[in-house]
Amino acid sequence: MKKILDLLKILLLIVVFTNCATDNDDTSISAPSDFYYPAGGPIPFYTNGSTGTPNIDWGNETGTFTLNSNYTGVSINNTTGILSWNEDLPLNENIIEVTATNSAGFAVTTVLFLHQFSGTFNGGYNNNPSSTTVSNNNLNIVFNTNETMSATDSGNTVNGTWSFNNDGKLICLYGSTELELDLTYSVNVTPLLEGFTRTTGNATNNGFVRLNYQE
Repeated sequence: MKKILDLLKILLLIVVFTNCATDNDDTSISAPSDFYYPAGGPIPFYTNGSTGTPNIDWGNETGTFTLNSNYTGVSINNTTGILSWNEDLPLNENIIEVTATNSAGFAVTTVLFLHQFSGTFNGGYNNNPSSTTVSNNNLNIVFNTNETMSATDSGNTVNGTWSFNNDGKLICLYGSTELELDLTYSVNVTPLLEGFTRTTGNATNNGFVRLNYQE
């Protein structure tokens, strides 16, 4: 009988020890894990906005979020991890890297901000490429995200295409006309297109172009 009681005491101690170990495991601090942001769509041209709250397992100790670099037009809430962007965001793909840190370690994730060019620009062109004075209001262009466009030139509407070349110039082709334009924009500067018009396939500039962003 005594042996049975002794055995029961040993088993009881084992159970108590196991429970204590389990309790300690439940409260132990570990590095963040399962860290990611909800999927988001492309960012419309010249807009501001923010992501949702990221998914994360803090491992029993909530930490902080930081950006791994200074990204133009991007900021982060260090407590919630919500990312925000403004009108300074560069065009095309922006890979944003974020680190979540607590006392036990860190986790890193990336987010894609795809900033797509589009919109309506209105203005005109002259017949003197040496002059930046444009008195005519004879050109309206609607740019679509799929690199197609519709140009209304002196009352005639023609479909065309657009693309950015390796030098960052916006090249527009419609009918027999080619435009080579510089795009300028920022939080404080409404988007503006300036450049030259010429006959497609001809390197000689025919006039100066200025187009202002409408939407």
